[in-house]
Amino acid sequence: MSAIDRAFAHDLASSLAAGPQQVIALVNSVVQALSGVRTVTWLAVAPDHSVTHRIGTSDKVNFPIGGFDPIDDGAWNRRIFGDKRAVVGNTPEQMRQFIPETDQLVAMGYGATLCAPIIIGGEVRGVLCALGDAGILTPDLLAEIDTILPIAALVFTFNGISER
Repeated sequence: MSAIDRAFAHDLASSLAAGPQQVIALVNSVVQALSGVRTVTWLAVAPDHSVTHRIGTSDKVNFPIGGFDPIDDGAWNRRIFGDKRAVVGNTPEQMRQFIPETDQLVAMGYGATLCAPIIIGGEVRGVLCALGDAGILTPDLLAEIDTILPIAALVFTFNGISER
């Protein structure tokens, strides 16, 4: 028995050789295979820690690559960058505690959002966000995402990935 599925290991090796967007696409496919997850987005932290910007997405229409959000003292940023903990909103009400754009997300049909910091060397280098229907963020799904985060972290080892 292998500790890691051989087919996945092969796909990961091929993706790593091809570049960060291929790794993002591979991880997106794994996360979107989880029950209820419809969309995955990726944020990178600028080297000066002033902003985040979207570097990956499974939905380029509604969540296009690019754009910047300041790293300020808002609840989402305090949770991700201060506490270095995930933002877990399993209902719109829980999402509103951290995400000012909750009403727009609900209008798009989302009722749950997970934003998990990707930490390398004690520093938040990026964030992996998964969106889906209300109630999907069960302990089992959160545990599955936790097993994927170290693989997702490989994206942030590519030179220049966090540049604006």
